[in-house]
Amino acid sequence: MDIRFLGTGSAYPGSERDNTSICFSNAGYHVLVDVSGNPCRKLKQMKVDLGELDAVLFTHFHIDHIYGLPSLLWGMWLENRKKPLRLFCDYRNEKKLYEWVATMEADKWPIAFPIEVETFDGDQEEQLLSGGGMTFTCFKALHSVPTVGLEVRCAGRVVVYSGDTEINTRIGQYDHIDLLIHEATFARKVAGNHCSLVEVVNKYDMDKVGEVVFVHLSDNELYEEEAAKFCNSKIVIGEDLMTKRL
Repeated sequence: MDIRFLGTGSAYPGSERDNTSICFSNAGYHVLVDVSGNPCRKLKQMKVDLGELDAVLFTHFHIDHIYGLPSLLWGMWLENRKKPLRLFCDYRNEKKLYEWVATMEADKWPIAFPIEVETFDGDQEEQLLSGGGMTFTCFKALHSVPTVGLEVRCAGRVVVYSGDTEINTRIGQYDHIDLLIHEATFARKVAGNHCSLVEVVNKYDMDKVGEVVFVHLSDNELYEEEAAKFCNSKIVIGEDLMTKRL
């Protein structure tokens, strides 16, 4: 399984990072989690064909996680995509998603591929989709709006993405996580709805984690300095266009 980090920045405007967006790929099956930055350019840079992206999964509907959707659909239309595209969102955001697609006037381009909207209840754990040997299960994150984290399983490996969240006891329940992708809007600061790198390392049992990649990062935060205090080779500060292979 390849995990491609299209963007690793927080909602704060970044000088070097696009907002966080991640593509999970295996055996020709591709799932994009959130859509930000210039998704078409980033996917092409990371060798994911716009015609082959299978699904987009929205963790929540804050603007930094969804604003790239018009650009993605436009690029797919221009490249004459035919394959259906599945869009997953919390049921509480379904109306907003349809309204946004209508505002784009995508039917007048006209898009030649079906857009299939599928909803879930983000307050409940639920397997959302599977493909290419990967399964995606959502769990509730702790944020200011309905938000989910994700468990991705493939070939016996477990990847957990926190979503935008405070420290979440649900993540601490795993016996082992091969790769934890966790938000760290701050290096040290404790603030509601988000986490810091220091909180994550101190409040989760790192002995149960193979490696942690920090995303949703903000400018002018001393991530490397704080990570060095733990002398922990498991800690990776995420970078745009980085790929992890499991």
